[in-house]
Amino acid sequence: MNDWKHSITLRLSVAFAALATVVFAALGLYFSRAADAHMAELDAHDLFGKLALIGHVGTQAHSAEAFAARLGDALIGEHGVIVTVDGEKGPIFKWPDAHLAAPLAAAGLTLGRTPIRLALGGAEYRVVVADMDTTWGGTARVVVARDIRHHTEFLDQLQHEFWMAILAAALLTAVVGALIVRHGMHPVRDIARAAGRISAGQLAERIPESKVPPELAELVRAFNAMLGRLEESFKRLSDFSADLAHELRTPIHSLRMQTEVSLGKARNVDEYRDLLASNLEEYERLSRIIADMLFLAKADHGLVIPNRDDVELKALCAGLLEYYGLLAEHLVLALEGEDLTVPGDRLMLQRAIGNLVVNAIQHTPDNGSVTLRIDETAGMAVITISNVGHPIPAGALDGIFDRFVRLGTDSEGSGLGLAITRSIVLAHRGEIAARAEGLVTTFVIRLPLC
Repeated sequence: MNDWKHSITLRLSVAFAALATVVFAALGLYFSRAADAHMAELDAHDLFGKLALIGHVGTQAHSAEAFAARLGDALIGEHGVIVTVDGEKGPIFKWPDAHLAAPLAAAGLTLGRTPIRLALGGAEYRVVVADMDTTWGGTARVVVARDIRHHTEFLDQLQHEFWMAILAAALLTAVVGALIVRHGMHPVRDIARAAGRISAGQLAERIPESKVPPELAELVRAFNAMLGRLEESFKRLSDFSADLAHELRTPIHSLRMQTEVSLGKARNVDEYRDLLASNLEEYERLSRIIADMLFLAKADHGLVIPNRDDVELKALCAGLLEYYGLLAEHLVLALEGEDLTVPGDRLMLQRAIGNLVVNAIQHTPDNGSVTLRIDETAGMAVITISNVGHPIPAGALDGIFDRFVRLGTDSEGSGLGLAITRSIVLAHRGEIAARAEGLVTTFVIRLPLC
């Protein structure tokens, strides 16, 4: 029962039925009032016609008796009409008889230009009242009434039948609406079945867009796009897990082997100290890998939020070149370009640019050069790090910012530096790219100036 409370089919069916009821009820009310107004107009036309007739007969009679006789002849064949004419000295004419006409004369009706609706003696009448000048002297009060019971009965019957028709139309609309909605929900059920076939091992499943109604096309495209993102994320997670296991296996295996060797025989203090120092290096490597992975995990979830301080790029780059100068005694390090300031986190930017500088130094042969250049282009600070070294293999640039990617077999790094650099740049709403032209490798960072 709770499912039906949230059923789209039920809601739309009820909405269709309610809408049909409101529309038909409004039409019924309109036609009922129009029919009543039309009948009132016909009655008014007839009543004023009778007044004109009575006035004409009055102009041709020279006495009250002659008037009554001629008016009686004129009204023969009229059904549902009641006429009473009262003179200054008393009643002159009653039609069809005094029993019906007398209550109208005694009702105390006032003159009016429009008919009066009057309930009298269990019946309903439309009545007009007028004064008539007589040829035999004085004035007479004329009251003409028409019995409208057949009109009201007709309208009541019409309203009853109309309300029954409205009820039937509402029920029919609800049933037809439910059938239409159920038929229209077939594509949704198809989508549900397709979604039910999707699992961790079948993320390549997609919902066909060719047979989907236009109203659901956007939903299907969004769903397929979500599946694509899930598939990509799952693949990246699988690759990451495999790479992480591989990266951690080497230092752990080294630690185990060194520990087993140290325990294999008795050693002196200096030998144990050397073994512990070697183990410490492996522990530090493990610690760096774990710290870098935690940083990348936070970046993937949008949890890396840099500060918005003013960072002077030239001063930051000059400090990096000075710090890493000891690693590049046989290289030429140069800093060129403008002195620009960007909003950001100084430590993060220092780490990102530092990773690129270290990478350039490591891949530059002796007597080579590493150049940093800072320029402004289209409201962006452009930082370029270039070095002349060993050429990058074709196709290697496509995944150069992926995790655990090393450009050389002799690299001692973890393969996370460029991935961290990209995460930091993206967190600063910037862009990063790499290109290789012959022996020259260039990394370009673009950061917004505001």
